[in-house]
Amino acid sequence: MTNQQAILAVMLLAGTVVAAQAAKLNVLFIIADDLNRSLPCYGQPIVKTPNLDRLAARAVRFDRAYCQYPVCSPSRVSFLSGRRPEQTRMYGNEDASRTPSLKDAVFMPEYFRQQGYFTARVGKVFHIGRDVPECWDVTEEGTPDGKVIYQPQEPEKLGLTDSIVKEDRLDGDTGEGGHWYKLKPVEEKLIDPNTARRVSELIEQGTKGGKPFFVACGFRRPHLPWMVPNDFFELYAPEKLPLPVMGNVPRPGGDPKKPAASDASRRAALRGYLACISFMDRQLGRVLDTMDRLKLWDNTIVVMLGDNGYHLGTRGGYWGKGTPYEESCGVPLLIAAPGKAQATGCQRVVEYVDFYPTLADLCGLPAPRDVAGRSLSPLLADPSAPWDHAAFTVNARNNQPSNLAVSTERFRYIEYADAKKPVELYDIQADPREWTNLAAKPEHAETLAKLKQLAAEHCQRFWK
Repeated sequence: MTNQQAILAVMLLAGTVVAAQAAKLNVLFIIADDLNRSLPCYGQPIVKTPNLDRLAARAVRFDRAYCQYPVCSPSRVSFLSGRRPEQTRMYGNEDASRTPSLKDAVFMPEYFRQQGYFTARVGKVFHIGRDVPECWDVTEEGTPDGKVIYQPQEPEKLGLTDSIVKEDRLDGDTGEGGHWYKLKPVEEKLIDPNTARRVSELIEQGTKGGKPFFVACGFRRPHLPWMVPNDFFELYAPEKLPLPVMGNVPRPGGDPKKPAASDASRRAALRGYLACISFMDRQLGRVLDTMDRLKLWDNTIVVMLGDNGYHLGTRGGYWGKGTPYEESCGVPLLIAAPGKAQATGCQRVVEYVDFYPTLADLCGLPAPRDVAGRSLSPLLADPSAPWDHAAFTVNARNNQPSNLAVSTERFRYIEYADAKKPVELYDIQADPREWTNLAAKPEHAETLAKLKQLAAEHCQRFWK
């Protein structure tokens, strides 16, 4: 063998070793239900999330990430299948996750299982009661008794009726509304602590099984009801909380003729939501402690996200999701990956359908077929890398298309199925609350036409 041949052989061997190492990366996929960007790493210092902060210090923070549908089940089915809602035809929380349109689809965790991964989920990953068993080696609800419990039933089903210190709800007409419970110190009876404990156990089990792992962790909070021990409410003095700014815009849900909630009620509701974020953060810390203890950061990708955004008494006094606006469609997203950028933000517009190809790419797996997104690996290496892609979010009412939104780095465009409703255009950089509709301004006619064309090209199937 010549020297040149020997060098080539060494290079080929090194490439094989690198590829093998990449294929062995683990995945920890964490979802917090209805978590919006009210976080310190997104510029909200009043919120107490030390564990999200410590994860953000290891991660790329995506400042302009968008879900494909601003409601739980359609959003989750979309990013777990890698297909857009107009492909999945999932427009509500009622149907099975494997819709007729997805009968032959390979969901993301199912794909990792096919590729030799140990896969497990605990808690709400698919919508509650809508799991896809073929995705997992281990699948658990996260509830103490292992049974499916929907959020409105939690106090009774978890035996917490006698542990409620105070119960209250938003007054006035608010959209989705708000309902909160202050509890005695009963953390061990709640779902998220049990989820964190089981996820930690399964991570450890995965490290000993001779396979890489894909473990999905689905936290219930801060989804309604805002129900956590009183200690978490006490983290936030109501009088020090900023009053949610409603703006002079129509409320996108509820009865606009009825008054919004009172100032005191809005502050109390905000307190309940933030208390739930801090409670979820405590449970996240238990999972991150397991990552530390087992020294997994060098061979594990960690993804942390909220499944959709959430209005907190903004936009005319609306509380909830399911709107085409930034606070509902825009979502928090942190990705910590070995050898990639850390403790930095990315201003590029990305979508949740990007998860599937990204994780396959980072793990050195064959590119999955029939997925709509693209790998975010270039942005994880360089968050300022060129990236000229828009994000598309759709929404339906009564299983019929209702509206869609197109998000670019500067603008957001909204159109409706109801031809009587005018289109909307917002300069998201100058007007982040989307209070000034620019669609009728002549100086924005060219931008409006471009975004209309993008919507026509990418969302045709939605309107059909």
